[in-house]
Amino acid sequence: MESTAWHPYLSERDDAVLDAVPAGSDVVGTPPRREPGAAPVVLAIDLQRHLVGEDVPILDSVEGYRTSMGEYAHRALEHVEPFLESARAAGVPVVYTRVIPGSESGLTGDDVEIVDRLAPRADEVVIDKSYSSSFYGTDLLTRLVRDGVDTVVVLGCSTGGCVRATAVDAYQHGFSVLVPSECTFDRVQAVRAMTLFEIDRYYGSVLPRAAIEGYFETLHA
Repeated sequence: MESTAWHPYLSERDDAVLDAVPAGSDVVGTPPRREPGAAPVVLAIDLQRHLVGEDVPILDSVEGYRTSMGEYAHRALEHVEPFLESARAAGVPVVYTRVIPGSESGLTGDDVEIVDRLAPRADEVVIDKSYSSSFYGTDLLTRLVRDGVDTVVVLGCSTGGCVRATAVDAYQHGFSVLVPSECTFDRVQAVRAMTLFEIDRYYGSVLPRAAIEGYFETLHA
């Protein structure tokens, strides 16, 4: 199962520790993780042209946009596209974010747009941000509280940066956090794997895309 992608990076001692302290055990000093609720939202994080790049090996991709993730991004987008459609079909709102770099980056307005294949619909919100977390310096929390959201589904890039920061802040604000494992991407695969492990262990649930789509269908039914 893809959501156990971190296993190759764990030692035998790590496995023994995890067996001794089962997943789902609450961490002392932190609020318990919440079960998914009846009012989810999907946060599609930074699915932008300069972060995706061309569908080529990453070392070739960075010759274009140095921030791009090439084939890693495109393999994830093959899952993101149908996942977003399943959310919409079930009436689950989709909120996009874009990270806006400074002028010194040399990027243009077109470079920071969402990739064409995943372009937001006319009625979908796009939130611009300057930092890793989608909550920091934005009105995202206000929007979610106003709309009665209880569950945040986080996908996009990069797994170890903006996805992680958003997932942690969502948890700390009291939301249930879900991550469809196939729908995130990063430049370094060890970082991606261990970040998914960290989120699953402490802040939410990293699940196969199909499991979360099934959750959407149950709510819709």
